[in-house]
Amino acid sequence: MVSANVWLRQRDIVNQRYNLPFPRSSLTRGFMRIFVCGLLVGVFGILVVPAVVLWFGYIPIVATSDPSRWETLIGRRALASAVARQAPKLENPMPPTSDNLRLGLEAYRDGCSGCHGDAANSSRWGTSGFYPRVPQFDVEPPVKPEWQLFWIVKHGVRYTGMGAWETLTPDENIWRVVGFLSHLHNLPAEVDAEWRHASR
Repeated sequence: MVSANVWLRQRDIVNQRYNLPFPRSSLTRGFMRIFVCGLLVGVFGILVVPAVVLWFGYIPIVATSDPSRWETLIGRRALASAVARQAPKLENPMPPTSDNLRLGLEAYRDGCSGCHGDAANSSRWGTSGFYPRVPQFDVEPPVKPEWQLFWIVKHGVRYTGMGAWETLTPDENIWRVVGFLSHLHNLPAEVDAEWRHASR
């Protein structure tokens, strides 16, 4: 009982000092209500505003516009994380012999070079008509491990224009293309000569 009276006296002193017309606990509850309301409005805005922008067609969709830097960074990071998590770590069954690398080169030219470019010849379509832009492998060779490249080629990547080749070509051909790309800058002399010569 004594402690309750002491608390009441201290509350009265605080109220008088700061000219508070109501108890301190009411002030705290008021601040909490404002904080919670602000939090709900912020969350609502974060969810609703993008939905409205998308629903009414205000987002740009033209593929020829240049991707922003932040969008490119986020997209690349998301792709790298997703592929690293989802792709099984398989061993390339096609050893990097000259014959397999040459077959990989031929398969690449038949199915990939139209978007990803050829030796010393970037694809005009791939560098201007896709969003995001298509990597040009002679300029920027892929650095992902072969098991990740195989998974990407086989299953494709949504919202990028990279289609899935799973039903279009056997796994052996995909592995040969992957092997060729992995050795693009250290090809055997005869394969490298074919790669450079036929692109002129």
